Amino acid sequence: MTSRKTPLTIAGAARGVSLIEALLGLVIVALVGWLALAVFQQRRQRAAAERLGTDLQAFAAEFRNYRQQQAHWPPSTNGESAVPRGMENALRGTNWLNGTPVGGNYGWVAPDAADASAENAGRDWGASGAIAVTAFSPSFPLTLSAADLAAIDAKIDDGNLATGRFRTGFNGWPVLLVGEKH
Repeated sequence: MTSRKTPLTIAGAARGVSLIEALLGLVIVALVGWLALAVFQQRRQRAAAERLGTDLQAFAAEFRNYRQQQAHWPPSTNGESAVPRGMENALRGTNWLNGTPVGGNYGWVAPDAADASAENAGRDWGASGAIAVTAFSPSFPLTLSAADLAAIDAKIDDGNLATGRFRTGFNGWPVLLVGEKH
């Protein structure tokens, strides 16, 4: 007599995965990936906004140092990211010429130009020059949200974008006053 061996099976192990189960699995994986990407992008944006605040503070210190040594502010720049005359050594190797981490470029507005400009009429800038973040180039737009601006202001200034050193200026773009306290 020949013996027949029956294969051992676990109930349900022989069945395959249905199309609906496979699609459901793919949907779950896609949702988890989408959420992870959104969290990553949000953290990256926050880090870029923090780098902007750090850059602005470092640049302001260099401009104040220039004023202390020269007894006047450097002249205004004539274009986006142009280095003000006399500040070439102080800004060499910084992000000034590379653009900001959130898009746009840095620019310097001397006190006389800041006080006289129409968009700043009625603002109490005093004898402060300003480092402005501008985004005139469509290929390098500014990616700051109102929440980013508020977070920067809370970290480096008084938490109010209408007062203090860190404010919004032309087109709602950020401006950091570098002169005396406001």
